[in-house]
Amino acid sequence: MMHVWEHYGKQPRLSDISRTPSVISGDTYKRRFRSWTRALEHFVATANLQEKPAPVPIEIATSDRRRREPSLRLRFRVLKRDSFSCRACGASPAFRPGLLLHVDHIKAWSQGGDTVEENLQTLCEPCNLGKSNAI
Repeated sequence: MMHVWEHYGKQPRLSDISRTPSVISGDTYKRRFRSWTRALEHFVATANLQEKPAPVPIEIATSDRRRREPSLRLRFRVLKRDSFSCRACGASPAFRPGLLLHVDHIKAWSQGGDTVEENLQTLCEPCNLGKSNAI
C-alpha cells in the first residue's frame, strides 16, 4: 500500500488499488480488514509506529566535555601562576625537597567542574590527598 500511496501522492482509493503499481487487489484488503476504511486505518497506525522518533538532544556530549587531566602546558601555567607552591599551606619543593605538587580541580570533576585554568589550583600531596570532592 505504501508504494501506491507514494505513486499517487495521496491516500489511495479502492479503485487505485486495482491498477499498477499495486500487486494486491482491493478485495484482499477488504477480506483481511473487513473494509477498505479499516485497511487504511490499520496501515496508517502501522506506518506511524514504524517511524523513528526524533533524536533526543543531549545537553553535554561526552566528546564536548574537556578531558579530566590537564595538558602539560595547562599544568605548567597553573603551577607558574601559583608560584610553584601549595595554595592551602604554602609549601614549596624549593624549601621542602621531595615535596610533590598536584594540579587539582577547585570544583570537582565529578561534580561538573571543567579542566580550565580558572578551576585548577596547585596543592601539595598531603593537602590534596586530605581533601575530597564533598562540599
